[in-house]
Amino acid sequence: MASMVKQAPERGLSQMAAAPGGPSGAPAKMGERHAFVHERVLVLIAMATRAGGEAKLTKGDLAQKLGVHVCSIDRAVKRLRAEGDIESIACYSAQGAQLANAYRATPQGLARADALIARVFAVSA
Repeated sequence: MASMVKQAPERGLSQMAAAPGGPSGAPAKMGERHAFVHERVLVLIAMATRAGGEAKLTKGDLAQKLGVHVCSIDRAVKRLRAEGDIESIACYSAQGAQLANAYRATPQGLARADALIARVFAVSA
């Protein structure tokens, strides 16, 4: 039975595989452990910040991309805001109605996301 189980490599690109629900680019594993939701959200927002200045995704969109529940995203966003890693930007329609927030990584958040990504791709000597 054990011979039928395929072992994944310890480190490398396979750890950047998206969680169920769609390709997000946020790491699903950090070394030997699964990445916490707040770490995955931070990496996703940091990538969007670098690409276009901000992540214009609803919490539902983030949850779907990462394959987690919206409540988990809400807790992650609250934590990342409290720790100073991201900031929320209120978005409004032309009629003045508030839409979903956009999120942007702060310089501290970008540095932390870089460190998380470096851990994913760290090669043991």
